[in-house]
Amino acid sequence: MAQPASLHVVVIGAGLAGYGVLRELRRLAPDARLTLIAADDGHFYSKPALSTALAKGKTAKSLVTIPAAKMAASLNLDIRSGRIVEAIIADQQVILTTGGPLAYDKLVIAMGAHPIRAAIDGDGALRAVSVNHLDHYADFRQRLPAGGRVLIIGAGLVGTEFANDLASSGYAPIVVDMLGAPLAQLVPPEAGDAIRAALSAKGVAWHFGRRVGAIHRNGAASRAVLDDGTVIDCDAVLSAVGLRPNTALARDAGLTVADAIIVDSTGRTSDPHIFAIGDCAQYPSGVAAYVTPIMAAARAIAPSVLGTPTAIDFPPLSVQVKTTLCPMVLLPVRAGTPGAWATVESDETGAKYLFRNSDGTMLGYVLTHDKCASRVDLDREIAAQAAYKEAA
Repeated sequence: MAQPASLHVVVIGAGLAGYGVLRELRRLAPDARLTLIAADDGHFYSKPALSTALAKGKTAKSLVTIPAAKMAASLNLDIRSGRIVEAIIADQQVILTTGGPLAYDKLVIAMGAHPIRAAIDGDGALRAVSVNHLDHYADFRQRLPAGGRVLIIGAGLVGTEFANDLASSGYAPIVVDMLGAPLAQLVPPEAGDAIRAALSAKGVAWHFGRRVGAIHRNGAASRAVLDDGTVIDCDAVLSAVGLRPNTALARDAGLTVADAIIVDSTGRTSDPHIFAIGDCAQYPSGVAAYVTPIMAAARAIAPSVLGTPTAIDFPPLSVQVKTTLCPMVLLPVRAGTPGAWATVESDETGAKYLFRNSDGTMLGYVLTHDKCASRVDLDREIAAQAAYKEAA
């Protein structure tokens, strides 16, 4: 195997996962050859900031925190921007890109996930845009007239955060979701009701138990028709119905793929020369999106790539929901997990909800407003529980 000084590691994807593992690789192997393949410009920015950018007055350009050229210089990277990877030829350790073939000793797939498109009829269906990259945000912002009505399809994490951001920026969001409350798959009904009430007070309109059946052009505006016949006129449509891991390249390369690219505890795929990280990876515990698991995975995958297998140690994977109108922190519970939510505290300072299984073990929580300050203590408690079970 090539030594770290001569090792050529290629990373596909210029998001937090790709740059996260590159930072760790450069820290551990100052002389290794590192190449980043980016479909976009390769600039570094915080993708979670996309759903809070309007209220902060951010343009797509101002969301960039570190330009690609500066990232290349600081990490001594060869950045191939504007390149699409067309195939991975695993048995030859070569990738085929729109800029030509590129050989690798180790490959890290950090391609994230792509927005799911809802099945919608009508001549304006393509006006339903998703915001998952800087260029998406630039396009969406350009479509927004001042104070306009914005239809949001989906009341999950992204849809709810955008509703909060738009309402806080003087727009009029209308949210449609087939479930019964905001964040219905993540929080107990009482927490969903709190989000709903806080955003309603700021002008957000909700249509639950409904889906968008069609979107029709209405000049520069659009007219959406729900499945119960309700008509919603709007100036822009945001689709936030979820993400699907980018797995096509890996599947075509013969890697093992399920919901995402299957990796072991070190981030290695079914090919010993290829690793995967971030939203496109399925760890032994499942798919782990969000910032915290990405950074934890990067710290382990980098030494594993360099020849020292290192198991990923995920901390409690809590999430800060960016709803300033109703601050919330949650530790989600995997769907189908046996147990129940209970309201532990609820007063004028906020609420605390805990999810426990039949033996009383805490598996998840939701905190609102001032109660969010107890996040660190709850994370410690859950980490201590895990350590105790591992030692037993």
